[in-house]
Amino acid sequence: MEGRPITNAELWEQLIPRNCGRQSELRHRNKLLILLATLTGLREIELTLITNRLFITPEGQLNEVVVLPESITRDGYERPMVLSHPELKRAFECYFEWLIQHKINSYPHKHYYGLDPNAALLIADNFKPFTTQSRGSAISPFALNKKLDSLISDAGLWNKGVRRISLVRTCVIEMYRNGVSTTDIMIITGFSEESIKQILTMDYMQLSPIYDWFEQRADRKQKRLDSFKKRRRFML
Repeated sequence: MEGRPITNAELWEQLIPRNCGRQSELRHRNKLLILLATLTGLREIELTLITNRLFITPEGQLNEVVVLPESITRDGYERPMVLSHPELKRAFECYFEWLIQHKINSYPHKHYYGLDPNAALLIADNFKPFTTQSRGSAISPFALNKKLDSLISDAGLWNKGVRRISLVRTCVIEMYRNGVSTTDIMIITGFSEESIKQILTMDYMQLSPIYDWFEQRADRKQKRLDSFKKRRRFML
C-alpha cells in the first residue's frame, strides 16, 4: 500500500541507521529530521520554517512543550507539540552541539545555547536553510520534500510503499498505541477525527493473527537460510 505507515523496526533498524551512519556528515541533522517527522507529526512546510527559538529557551534549555505558531503550520492554526521522547531529546542535543562545533548559525554568547534564535532549525545539505518555491499565494517546501524522499529511498523503503505521508501517519498510530486520546491527537497533529480513524485502519499490526503469521513465516524463512549456510560450510 503506497503511503503506508512504517513499523518500529523499519524506523529504528532501517530509516535511521541507513541515514545516520558515522560516515554521514549530516547524520545528526538526518536523525533529528526523521524523528521530528515520525514522533511529533510535523509536516514538510513546518519542518522547513521552524526556528531555533521555538525549541530553546533564552537560558539555553530545550523546551519540552512547543507551540507552533499559526504563521508556519500547514493549516494555519497553532498546534502544541510535546518533545518527551528520550531519543528525540538526545537528537536535539547532538544536533545543537554539531551546529556549535561547525559554527553554523551560532554566536559567541550563552543565550539560546549559543545559537541564532531566529535561524531555521534544520539546515539543508549546503548548510543553509531549506529553500521553498512559490505556488500562487502559498509556498511549497520543495527542497525538504526531496530530502525526505531521498532518506526514505536510501533506507530501501520507497519500493515498499513508504512515502512522506507515511511518517506523519506513523506518528498518529504510535500516539494512539500509547494511550493518547483521539481528541488530543487531533490537537497535536491537526488532523480531523475522520482522518485519524482512516489512518488507524492502516495499522496492520492491530490485525495480530495475520501479523503474527507473517512475522513467524519470515522468522522461519530466516532460520532455514541460516541453517543452510551452516550446512554449506561443512559441505565444501
